[in-house]
Parts: sequence; C-alpha cells; structure tokens
Amino acid sequence: MKKLNSFTLKIIAMITMLLDHVYTYIGQSGIDVPIWFGYLGKIAAPIFFYLIVEGFFHTKSKVKYLSRLASFGVVMIGIDKIIGIHNNIFLSLTLSVIMLMVIDYAKKSKKSYIYILATLAVVAIGAAYMFTEASMFGLGMTLIFYFFRDKKIIMAIVYCLFSLMPVFTCIGIPDAYQQLFLSDYQWMMVFALPLILMYNGKLGLKNTITKWMFYIFYPAHLIALALIGRLL
Repeated sequence: MKKLNSFTLKIIAMITMLLDHVYTYIGQSGIDVPIWFGYLGKIAAPIFFYLIVEGFFHTKSKVKYLSRLASFGVVMIGIDKIIGIHNNIFLSLTLSVIMLMVIDYAKKSKKSYIYILATLAVVAIGAAYMFTEASMFGLGMTLIFYFFRDKKIIMAIVYCLFSLMPVFTCIGIPDAYQQLFLSDYQWMMVFALPLILMYNGKLGLKNTITKWMFYIFYPAHLIALALIGRLL
C-alpha cells in the first residue's frame, strides 16, 4: 500500500537524521547514546535524495529549486567556519540537482556534441561528490532514483545491490562484524527502500512552514547538538 506522501517521508527522514546526529555529536561527548540511533540514521539520506529527484520533476522552477539548495549550502559553509560543523547535505543535494539538469537538457537535445559535453559534466560532478558529505552514495542514489523512477522493481533491485556493496566486500574477512555493525554501517540505508516504495506521489501538507522547515531545521539542529555536545 502506497500510503506515504512527500511530507510524511520528509518528517521520517528528519527524525532519523536527528537520531543519527544525536549519536554523532552527543555520543562523542561521552554520553552513552545507543548505536542504533546511528543505524536508524542511515535511512534518512536515501529518503532526502529520493525526494530531491521527485522535487526535480514536480518543481515549477528548477532554477529556484537549485538556488535554495545552493544558498543553504553556502550558509552551512559559513557555519562550519564559525563553529566547526562539517555536515553539509545541501552541497550534495545541490550537485544532484545540477546533474539532473544537465542530464535532462541532454535528453531533450538531439545533438551529439551535447551528449558528449553532458557526459563530461556528469563525470566532473561525480568527482565533486567525493568532496561532499554524501560522497559516492549521493551520486549513486541520485542516478538510480532518476533513471529508474518509473521502473520501481528495477529501481529496488539496483538500489539494494548498490546499498549492500559494503556487505559484499566484507564477505569472508575476519572482522566483518566490526566493519559492518560498528565501523561502517552505511549499508543499512537499504532499509529506506520499503518507505520509498510506499510513496504515493502526493505532496501532502503544503504551506510556507512545510516548504522551509527542512532548510531551517537542518542547520538549527546541528548547531544545537554541536553546542550541547561541547557543554556536556
């Protein structure tokens, strides 16, 4: 049953992201925060990237859409310079929208040189992803959600394989448990898939607050957690 709209998915992603950052910022201060906060946090980014792709198709102005993300990306850079918060999902999401705009333009063009330039641009953007918070995972998720948007079964299979790559590379190694459950559990983003597949294509609650809540919540909660972590 497809019962989740965009607003509901966004709330789920924000809550799980908050848990992840509580584990990151408060846990580092010596407070015993359960690691499953971090596990749950891994479903946040896939939902955000999925909604970015959906937003790309539904927005009235792709330029304004891109401008909002880029502007808050710059804000986060400023915050990082002031209080040392390195998280900046906005930069990754900005690159996603730029890449989708390039691909979309190339698909509409019938000129071969445009395809070549677009391919080079996507490669360059892909390289730029490596210097952002989402890294290769942001790049992969964006491409998967875009190209298989109307082919949900294929999307699910490809997404699972992509998410579980760290698991495949750990098969047979002595410290597999340490790697997969204590050190690098990014593969748990695979558990975002059921929620994504429950998306009903509807926006849900829409007003000025819901439009801007993520843009405001993201820096606000990071600043609050970073300061709390330093005070503890």
